[in-house]
Amino acid sequence: MSDEVLRSFRRNAVHVRQALALPASGSVRVNVDGGYLQDADAIERYKRMSIPVRRALNSTDRASFSQALVALGQSGGADLARVTTEWTALQHELDGTVGLGGGKVPRRQILAGWLEAAAFYDKLDRDRAYDRLVDQWGKAAENIGVQLTEEAARVILLLDELAASALGEPLILPPPAKTPPPPPDPKESIWKRMFKRRETID
Repeated sequence: MSDEVLRSFRRNAVHVRQALALPASGSVRVNVDGGYLQDADAIERYKRMSIPVRRALNSTDRASFSQALVALGQSGGADLARVTTEWTALQHELDGTVGLGGGKVPRRQILAGWLEAAAFYDKLDRDRAYDRLVDQWGKAAENIGVQLTEEAARVILLLDELAASALGEPLILPPPAKTPPPPPDPKESIWKRMFKRRETID
């Protein structure tokens, strides 16, 4: 069971690692012009990072950080203690508040809003989660969300290193095997199958 938890965590963490490997913006702040994110690299980076980070922070998710931490038990030694300290510090920071929109807002709430805004960001969408985030808390929320996302990603990858060692897996996982094509429909005519195969080849 513990190995299964660690594998779920690792298969999620690989997406965080891939997102971090994308070109980073020259500034932590993503440029905004008329309500639109302008840095294409940063958009893709945080869009791809948002869902796996959100899963890792969700204690009930199969790929959660907290479940993987428990699954490792005491096998990580001093390295596990260091990661635990980093995780506790992140949680303490997320539980803290910051003054935005005329009130005190928990950083955890800002991070959740930012991750949703990044995950569903679409410049052509007229009901944008990003615009709602800015309308509610101002553009400073974006800066805070970016910073917290990067901090969470860094701690996730620290635990991923320990999980890889515990499972005897390479740190950089190979790409997943391609899903094989579905078997042919027995009711489909042979001519239609041949036409589909030709389209695939072309």
